[in-house]
Amino acid sequence: MTSTNINFLEQSVSKFQSLGPDDRLTVLALMYTEIADEIPAIALNDVPNERTANLVAKIQNLPQAEQLFALRQLLNQDEVGETAIPTEEYTSMNANDKLAFWYQLAQNLGTSIIGVPNDYIPSEKATEVVDLLHTPNIEDLVNFFKRVL
Repeated sequence: MTSTNINFLEQSVSKFQSLGPDDRLTVLALMYTEIADEIPAIALNDVPNERTANLVAKIQNLPQAEQLFALRQLLNQDEVGETAIPTEEYTSMNANDKLAFWYQLAQNLGTSIIGVPNDYIPSEKATEVVDLLHTPNIEDLVNFFKRVL
């Protein structure tokens, strides 16, 4: 049986959820760049499914400014408003599919998906969350992602 550090999980989820959408996107992008090599074997049991691939394709087909808007909408489900993509496709996904979706997006950062600008400086709160997520236990990190996505 594997154990998850509950204190780490609760603290990191709480801090992440207190961030604004741009800081959340920044944290996800920065964490992806640090752990990209470790995530696939652990988190993605199979090839990306059609649902996640279709949603990634819809976002890739948007102009960059609209991509950013769409990603903000996905991370802020409680905000009602006009969306660039159908958010119900995302909200109906299970945690593993959401993890696969964000992983696929992250693989395309800076190419077909808008990337974090080189001169962007994360907020102090976003930096705190990134620092907190520097855990030697990749399983804790995967559990974190499943809770916040």
